[in-house]
Amino acid sequence: MKNFSKAENVTGWVRVATRRVIEVLLSLFIVLALLLPSAFAGPEAGRGHWTKQAPVPTWFSLQGITALSSTECWIASAPLLGDVGELAHTSDAGRTWTVIEMPRQVNAVYFVDSLHGWAAGNAFFHTTDGGQTWIQDNDFGTIYDLFFLDTLHGWAAGNGSVNYYTTDGGLHWKAVSTPGGFTMGSIWFPDLLNGWSANIGGQIFHSTDGGKNWTLQSTVAGNNLQAIQFFDSQEGWVIGGDAFYHTVNGGQTWIKSTVPANTWAYSARFFDRLHGIAVGEYGNIVRTVDGGTTWQTIQPQGSGQRLWDVEYASADTVFLAGDNGTISRSTNAGATWASIQSGAAGVTHGLDATDAQHAWAAQDAGEIAYTINGGRQWIRATVQGFDVFGQIMAVAFADNSTGWAGGNDTFFGGSRGVLSRSSNGGKTWQEQLEISDFTFNGLETIDTLTAFAVGGFDFTGGGLVLRTTDGGIFWQDVTPVSAGFRDVFFIDTSTGWIVGSSIYKTSDGGSTWTKQYGDSSSELDAISFSDPLNGWATGFNNLVLHTTNGGQTWVQQSVGAPPVTAITGVTAVNSTTAWIAGWNGFVAQTRNGGQSWRQEGVTGAEGVGFEDALFLDAQTGWVGGNIGIWKRTR
Repeated sequence: MKNFSKAENVTGWVRVATRRVIEVLLSLFIVLALLLPSAFAGPEAGRGHWTKQAPVPTWFSLQGITALSSTECWIASAPLLGDVGELAHTSDAGRTWTVIEMPRQVNAVYFVDSLHGWAAGNAFFHTTDGGQTWIQDNDFGTIYDLFFLDTLHGWAAGNGSVNYYTTDGGLHWKAVSTPGGFTMGSIWFPDLLNGWSANIGGQIFHSTDGGKNWTLQSTVAGNNLQAIQFFDSQEGWVIGGDAFYHTVNGGQTWIKSTVPANTWAYSARFFDRLHGIAVGEYGNIVRTVDGGTTWQTIQPQGSGQRLWDVEYASADTVFLAGDNGTISRSTNAGATWASIQSGAAGVTHGLDATDAQHAWAAQDAGEIAYTINGGRQWIRATVQGFDVFGQIMAVAFADNSTGWAGGNDTFFGGSRGVLSRSSNGGKTWQEQLEISDFTFNGLETIDTLTAFAVGGFDFTGGGLVLRTTDGGIFWQDVTPVSAGFRDVFFIDTSTGWIVGSSIYKTSDGGSTWTKQYGDSSSELDAISFSDPLNGWATGFNNLVLHTTNGGQTWVQQSVGAPPVTAITGVTAVNSTTAWIAGWNGFVAQTRNGGQSWRQEGVTGAEGVGFEDALFLDAQTGWVGGNIGIWKRTR
């Protein structure tokens, strides 16, 4: 965490005030404080402006997407647990979003024009006013795919080997069983009578009466069929996993297409007979420009989150959606993609910044988020060495290009601590170090070559303090004692502190350490200094410590947090000003060296477990936690 302290310059006005005026003002303030104690207690909104910057529009898993134009789309999302959902809409390519909370899970969404749309999951919904209002039609479900030909005729595929159809715009739906016995993954009608549907067991069904009846037409060698599309009554595709099948005779025979190794698709869409895109496992994207004769890997597995749906808006513009709020857009027919949402997966564990525009956040699912515009958009990036079960606990950058990310990657039967380095501002990462049964909890950079990493062993106990002076090629063990460590902070190249159950200080760049505070009962989580003398350390059970002599002595302060609150983030702005954040949505500031703390309410973050606080000055900064990143401005 960087030090952004600047001495506050207070000049001029003292000379125009008389001693009598000052005495009167002080007397009035004391009287007000005695008579109106409630005015100075509890969370105070309105002192600064707080804005949620991530995740936007949602952190839910995005199961469905539909495109209305090159800048307009709708997404359907649902959490991993719970029968609720969200729809979100943008008309400006993701610069702004409108989110609609839904009473039931929604997995699919479809619009035929700007006014008429449908959503389905554990119920069917429809709108006739462009999504301003949504009407629930029934409790049928679970639905995984929707398709409409016009404002009246639509079809749906879902759980229990059941398809559905409507002829009145979704006011009424008729359920029709299919003979396969597996969940139906996708459905498509090129006209009002002829339709096809596929299930996850590799079976393809055909209807010739508008979906009133279905017959098993073919079974292909490939499970997990989740996308079917026909251009007319003869030519179509069915796709799922690594099974890409093409028919030119109405589904009587299917020819398997060769796809690149490690392709695994969950959805696919063709713009025309030549151009198609499939998306799937852990960021995997493939596309064809020759009608499926060849497929090219655009993004390999391991490059991002699971991708669940893809839709064309035009020949050039394509949208996709996936896990943990992933929404991306291509403007070159799928050759490259750019995120149109803000944020990354899960919990924000740590924050760092080099200036007011460039900041980074350590996230779940092996991702970091970075911003180059002060947080107006946080862009997600996958960190090499982590998979979707990895937690990145800390991130630290020496400048706008060079930084490190560290945390824990869990696998069946064990875990490992991982350190990775970026040299392009967090866009891409290279793994440098891994340690079995370990979690990296804290990072600090001195310059582009020198950095510190601290952490603890997950099961055996103890911890490590590591130092590199060559950009991470070699990491030296400079651990003072066998204890777990949670944070590290340096005020200059020589002077720094580490915290865990105790506080240790170095004055020689980490070669030796001296214990300053702590015993077996203390548990510290974060530390920050504004200069070599003045700093704060925070921890569990409302622990806030302050020093004015470089840590020779530490004084515990009362900050007014709820009982048993972990204070997990701190920034020392200057010798008198600091910000802290922790569990229960707690955020507070002091401007008098901690003699008193003013709690500040963060709108929309009530009850959020904050895990870090990073402030650039007395007024501007970020807090992050479970789940989200909020920014405070003047």
